[in-house]
This record gives sequence, C-alpha cells and structure tokens, in this order.
Amino acid sequence: HINHANWLCLSLLTREGHITSHHISVSIESKPRHTLRPLAVFVRIFTRAMPKYKLSYFPLRGRAEAIRITFAVAGVEFDDILVNPEEWFTKLKHSGLSPSGQLPILEVDGTVLTQSKAILSYLAKEFNLAPKGNLQQAQADSLAHVVNELETTLTEAYGEKDPERKEKGMKTATEEVIPDKCGYFEKILSANKNGFFIGEKLTYADIVVFTFLNSYFMKGKAEGIPEGLKKFPSLSAWYERVRTQPKILEKLKNPTDGFVDYIY
Repeated sequence: HINHANWLCLSLLTREGHITSHHISVSIESKPRHTLRPLAVFVRIFTRAMPKYKLSYFPLRGRAEAIRITFAVAGVEFDDILVNPEEWFTKLKHSGLSPSGQLPILEVDGTVLTQSKAILSYLAKEFNLAPKGNLQQAQADSLAHVVNELETTLTEAYGEKDPERKEKGMKTATEEVIPDKCGYFEKILSANKNGFFIGEKLTYADIVVFTFLNSYFMKGKAEGIPEGLKKFPSLSAWYERVRTQPKILEKLKNPTDGFVDYIY
C-alpha cells in the first residue's frame, strides 16, 4: 500500500485526474495494466535504499568539518570514523585505505572518494545543496578552492618546524592572507544581495566558507559573530544567518566527541 502523500504523486504519474484525496491507499493488483509500469518506477524511486556513508578523518575539525556539517544540514546519518594520527602514519597511510594516502575519505557503499572539496561537491548534488546550473556550480567550486588555499596556508605555517619561519608564516596568514580573503568574501556577498553567496538559498559554498571561518575564529563554538569579521558588514550578517540555521546551530552545540584543538 502507498500512503496518502505518495498516492497524490502517483495519480500524476498515471494521469488519473479523477483520483481524489479520499483515495489514501491502493494495491498494485487493483491498478489497470497500463499503469503498472509507471507505478513500478515510482515504487522503486521511493523505496530505494539510502547509501551507506562512512567518513574517515583525524579527531579534528580541519578539512572534514564542512562534510560533517553538510550531513547535519541534510539530516543524513553517516559513520564518523575518528582515525588515530599515530596509527594512521605508522600503519594505515600505506594500507590502501585511502587511494591518495590522505584523509579525509568518504566511502559510499564501498566506493572511496578522496579530496574534501570533491566530497563536498558530490554530497551537495546528492542532498540538494548545490547551486542551479553549471555556472553557479563553478562559482561554488571556486569559493571552495579559495577555502582550500586558506587551509593549506594555515597548515603549512602551523606545521613549520623552524620556530622563526613558523612565527612569520602564521603572522602572514593571520594579518594578511585571511583578512584579504574576508574582503573578497565581503565583495561577493555585497554583490549578490540575496543573503547567501550564490542564489537565494543555502548551498555548500556557504557551508564550506562558514565552517572555515567558524573553525578558525571560534574553534567550532556556537557563539555569535567573531571579532575578526565585524569590520565586514555583509560577511558578518551572512555569518549570523548561516550560524543560526537550526541544523547548523544544533551541530555546533553538539560537536563530535574526541576532537583535539587545532589551528582551524
């Protein structure tokens, strides 16, 4: 039997305009023969099993947190595997778990995806969080690549072993690179005028930029607008708009257990 809501959709598929809301259930056996095929297609679509998702990353926000938030926004469950860094570098890195030898990876019914921004782009399309059209999707990808550059800049500076070079690299990142990119984000938001980076609704471009700024300035906390953003009015208003999205706010208030502090 098919429930009331699905039956209304089914009546459109079978072009039976005389069907009313009183027809709340139907047996496949009772349908005319010519309607069985679209009915079968409909049933397959609505009963298709959700893929099994397994995300593997270190116990950090880092490059996986935007993926976690994307799952939260979509309301989709996934296995969040927190990989012990020592075990990764001594055993797992060359075990074949990750084809690229890097994390994060996302397993989708056994198929392994690598590169965090490619994973985000895939999930956005799956969860209706991608912008409309190829041009807007390219704009979203561009913003994701900007964030990837910021992450790389911070990671390289933070991981520098020479103390003087590390201090210089971190100073350049915090005083020059990040403010410059915040100015870039400000210009895009001011030009769009719809409250989000692309179009009129939340997309993965908003998620990836927000996650980086929240992780860098607020260490993943749910509190209000970071001081470092307050000189950018459009960016500040956008940050608060995204932060207070119910599912994002809930995720920020309930971070993954086992996280260790990191630069972002």
